[in-house]
Amino acid sequence: MIRLQDTASLPIEDCAVVPAKPNPDARGCLYEIYRAEWPGAFPTVQWNACISKHGVVRGVHVHVDYDEYYTLLAGRGLLGLHDIRRHSPTFGRSVTVDWRSEDRCAVVVPRGVAHALWFVEDAILAFGVSSYWSAELDIAGCRWDEPALAFEIPHGSKSLSRRDTESGSYQEMVKHYESLLTEHTAQAVHA
Repeated sequence: MIRLQDTASLPIEDCAVVPAKPNPDARGCLYEIYRAEWPGAFPTVQWNACISKHGVVRGVHVHVDYDEYYTLLAGRGLLGLHDIRRHSPTFGRSVTVDWRSEDRCAVVVPRGVAHALWFVEDAILAFGVSSYWSAELDIAGCRWDEPALAFEIPHGSKSLSRRDTESGSYQEMVKHYESLLTEHTAQAVHA
């Protein structure tokens, strides 16, 4: 496991750590969390906030139609990333990141990188996406404890959504992702 504060990059192609820009004054600090000019940034069309309690697990999910830009505003979590893009030089590589709000940075998660968040403390996560969220395409995923992911799993109780509890195997996720990617690519070509 790596500490996010100790690294300027992640070992998965196109995943990026983006430092936030502090603007302190006597009252506290305003942090710029996103600027289109920063490395790894992409145009976002939608921003979301996610409040999670200690022990919540979100994922494993993988997207075919958008990239995500995560910012941990409060709390602490472990972020698991696993590259399932066959064309990527880091295909099959995993990393687990210990991420704390005091690290003051964002993480870029590109489409095709499976990801999960385990919240070690109550937390607030803000995230932007490069395309609008679509329930029809947000369905590829697997169980967070799949051995193929090689995530460093924390001990203790975990709270999962029904979707994440009922997710299939790693192999099913990869097959489903590749099928959705083929369909999505074909639709984009004909549009």
